[in-house]
Amino acid sequence: MLTQLTLLIVLFQGSASPPPDNSALVLSEQDQNIMRRFDSLPSEEKQRIAEELQQEILKIEHPLCDAAQSLLDDRKLRNVVQVEKGALQVYDATEYAPKLKLKTKILTEKSKTWQTFQKKYFPIGLPQRGHLWDWDYGQNQLLKPPTRAPRDVVLDLLYGRWAQDGKLAAYAEGALDRNKSLDTSADYFAHAYRDRNGKVFQGIPLFEIWNAQTTFGISDVESIAFLRLVVNDTRLKSPIPGKEHAGIYTQIEEHFEIYREYRSLRSALAQRFLDPNGVLPTQFQGIATNLDKAWVLMEHKPRRMAKMLERHPTRKSFLTALSKELEALGTDKEVPYWAEHWQARNTLPGLIRATTLDFLADEGLLGFRRR
Repeated sequence: MLTQLTLLIVLFQGSASPPPDNSALVLSEQDQNIMRRFDSLPSEEKQRIAEELQQEILKIEHPLCDAAQSLLDDRKLRNVVQVEKGALQVYDATEYAPKLKLKTKILTEKSKTWQTFQKKYFPIGLPQRGHLWDWDYGQNQLLKPPTRAPRDVVLDLLYGRWAQDGKLAAYAEGALDRNKSLDTSADYFAHAYRDRNGKVFQGIPLFEIWNAQTTFGISDVESIAFLRLVVNDTRLKSPIPGKEHAGIYTQIEEHFEIYREYRSLRSALAQRFLDPNGVLPTQFQGIATNLDKAWVLMEHKPRRMAKMLERHPTRKSFLTALSKELEALGTDKEVPYWAEHWQARNTLPGLIRATTLDFLADEGLLGFRRR
């Protein structure tokens, strides 16, 4: 009989929604002409322009551009391993549940069974992050997506926004992630979900299945892996007696909720760090302004924010502390840097676009060459 667990938790999409599709951008006639000229260039030229243009944006004398450059130059993150994004890791059934003799079958999103599973358990869809950078909370490394097309980079900058590949947000999460005691939990929930029949649903991490308001079965493979790797319990072996299931599931749920609380706040802050329009998960959308003010209070310095999070690690304690600090500043925010950093969040888009147009004019893409 299939053992199942019902989770009654608030739905939280594991990461922010994917960036807007550039095909939907409404471009002015000038921008259309620019992109028509850009499209006619050789591939090497397109790549060069995209790379140099991004560096030019970082050189703008502006608080958020300074913060972006400092983040990319951070000594901690500079030496972090960068790994190409690939398939989710899968726990080995022969190691964790050899007596079950499970015939592991890995399903991908092309499988009808996978598609049916998604519709049942994720009716509003799964976060699509294959094209975005991510911070790996378990392995403490950066996950690189395929290189973004130069055309998309130029379109993003013309539109007055950072290149929408999630790199800056991923770096920011890396700067804010300082609790190494959660590494084993994070790594566990990053593995692919497997049902009790041995079917592995590639592309659906354990984090998302535990995060959904749903009822699902957990394989002995993942249960034993959790006991051994996360809580260092070697007492049980597979097949797991039925009377032990509820206790194991409760332990997994408890570790999940602690990790989700930790990760979700840092992820939300990272989304709003340098992007005034950073898209937030549903549960954070109502406090976007609070997160913006938190960054202004920290002068857009991740190290300062990380220290505040260490003192106030949960959403509730963080927001309470933030409210008290903002109240202490007074209604006029009489601190030397407040006005500059608050206004910077509004002026950035215009500066990015103006700098982009100036750079592209020098490249002759506005119809004349100024060099």
